Amino acid sequence: MMKKYKLLIGLMAAIITTAIFSCNKDFDRTLTPKDGTDTTKVRYGSRKVLYLIVDGARGQSVSTANIPNINALLPTSIYSWVALNEPEVTQNASNWANMLTGVKKGKHLVNDDNLTNNNLQNYPIIFKRIKEVKPQIKIAAYTSSTVFKSLTTGADISSLVTNDDQVKAAVINQLNTDTASVIVGHFTDVDKAGMASGYDNSFPAYKSAIEKFDGSVGEIMAALKKRTNYINEDWLVVIASSDGGAFTLPPNADDQTIFSKPANNAFVIYYSSTYSKRILVKPFTGNRYLGKTVKMTGKEVRAEIAGEDATVYNIDDTTKMTIELKVKKNQEKLFYPSILGKRNEWSSGHPSVGWVIYLEDKYWYFEWRGTKDGDYRQCRGGDLVQGRWENLSVKLEQRGNQRFIRTYTNGVFNNELEITNSGSLANSNALKLGFLNGDGHGEPDYYVTDIRFFKLSVPDGVIGQYACETSIDQSHPSYNFLVGYWPATDGNSDKMVDLSSQARDFKLLGPYAWENFNDLICPPSASTLAALVPQTSDIPAQVINWLKIANKQTWALDGRVWLDQ
Repeated sequence: MMKKYKLLIGLMAAIITTAIFSCNKDFDRTLTPKDGTDTTKVRYGSRKVLYLIVDGARGQSVSTANIPNINALLPTSIYSWVALNEPEVTQNASNWANMLTGVKKGKHLVNDDNLTNNNLQNYPIIFKRIKEVKPQIKIAAYTSSTVFKSLTTGADISSLVTNDDQVKAAVINQLNTDTASVIVGHFTDVDKAGMASGYDNSFPAYKSAIEKFDGSVGEIMAALKKRTNYINEDWLVVIASSDGGAFTLPPNADDQTIFSKPANNAFVIYYSSTYSKRILVKPFTGNRYLGKTVKMTGKEVRAEIAGEDATVYNIDDTTKMTIELKVKKNQEKLFYPSILGKRNEWSSGHPSVGWVIYLEDKYWYFEWRGTKDGDYRQCRGGDLVQGRWENLSVKLEQRGNQRFIRTYTNGVFNNELEITNSGSLANSNALKLGFLNGDGHGEPDYYVTDIRFFKLSVPDGVIGQYACETSIDQSHPSYNFLVGYWPATDGNSDKMVDLSSQARDFKLLGPYAWENFNDLICPPSASTLAALVPQTSDIPAQVINWLKIANKQTWALDGRVWLDQ
């Protein structure tokens, strides 16, 4: 038995030894040296940053100017011509603070050139963050702006010069003679040209200023690459505008989003010889909606379905219903004009049984008065943006023994109010689109299309899923419950045709006119869109990351780091 045991142990040892050597042999094979080609382009030189800030250089204008030196950097850059500064920030000092602190105005509180009541002690310029971790790093900054210079405290060299030519010369001299690891150059001539003429290449002086800046970039990059120790250095070059500038876009270029605000149109380029090319373009901004419709304006231009044909749109004390429509208002604030309603009148005191959808201030309401109500009741919808198509939905939902009115804007739930004890809202009146007769309320000034009336409480998920669709067909889960569907976009005759099985058309009244439109619907919010492209407040986070400094949570930086893949 002992011999058999020893034989078994020996056999197991041989198997294990063979497996180990086999694994080692395979592992050795995976580490066999290649032909020496550095496919990842990894460099281990000293990390350094050149940061060039140019004011007033609208990204779209820069991209279409003659900029051979900037273009030469793009094959190994992460870049975007539709980068953004912070929306609604109009002061240069605020934009500069974003680019130098890595947080937005709500934190650094730099509101104007005086820098009064700022919060830079809690959200300091990024130079301080760098020095906290790597005090040996030398930082140099050059500008012709006294305000910008006041924001560069913490730099080893903070130099005020006379103009952009001297900024260029100072940066080149620094590259030629000194050992700074972070160099900042701030240029202002493009902004000055834009203020004098206009922020677009159609203005020769502005285009010329952009092209002159490109020449400066070429001279600076030439000096950078001639540095004695350049082969042992690893440079990140950041070129970015602090903002764009005022310019009226042609109508066909205005998508009604943050990307159609030229003052917010910056550009950002992150160049490194180790980067692969990555261009960040404008993201999806919403569905295109086009057709021909009627502007509801004043008391005369309106549409209605006569009372004897409108009974199907009555809401009694057992009805389940959902009403949806799209509205584009032409004023920021409107006070009490009706959009769609079925009641005898729409007047002060809110008399008569029925319901109405109307506008108030920036928002909208569904209002009703039932047979058991001593006064009117109303459920508020969301705010609507002037000049933008918005989807309004209201439904009556049964839950147990209770009934509720619920409102939604662009598919998002707004508010809810119980309607159980209101009784019936049914009446013999016409269904009216636009002005509803009465007094004590404002007059319409809006477009309304894609009107849908379901005899069903359409589920919330379906409302959200289809809110930004511009038509409805049998693929819609609630299609079979439609009792009214008026696209109101065909631009024909004196009717808004009902495409539901009921075929009850709206009759147009007054001096109406069909007008063409071609717009976006339901564009994402500015904050949502801004997160999809580089922002100027991202740059300090990118710089810190490049310098291999850990981004501390306590710094609360707002920016993100962009990768080249």
